[in-house]
Amino acid sequence: MWVLLITYCCSVLLRKKSNIELMADDLKCLISELSLEGFVVGFPLDRRKSTTESVLVKLFIDELCNTNKLTGIKYTYWDEHLTSKTVEMLLKPLNLHPVHSKIFVDKFAAVNILQEYLDYVNRSTRNES
Repeated sequence: MWVLLITYCCSVLLRKKSNIELMADDLKCLISELSLEGFVVGFPLDRRKSTTESVLVKLFIDELCNTNKLTGIKYTYWDEHLTSKTVEMLLKPLNLHPVHSKIFVDKFAAVNILQEYLDYVNRSTRNES
């Protein structure tokens, strides 16, 4: 089961095979409501080879695109290498219930991925000026 995180709303959408159309509808509503132009997609990079997880992420984005409900939306793949592990280590001393821990890990990892992307864009913009 995949988890799609929308960090703006602090929502976690469970991704199941049967609901790709519903997820596309939900994302389309968010795009409209928030005037979004694109998404940053956490992508598990391994410099030596393609991983099962990276292939599944690509397939998931392809499925979303194939619904034809998200035309014109850009997807930026961003390395999520070790983001969950880092958050897990930070949360470990809190001794959270495993369910709560998983929710926090997913949310904070998504926030970290987005922040890294925004920092990169900000640095690139500053270097161009």
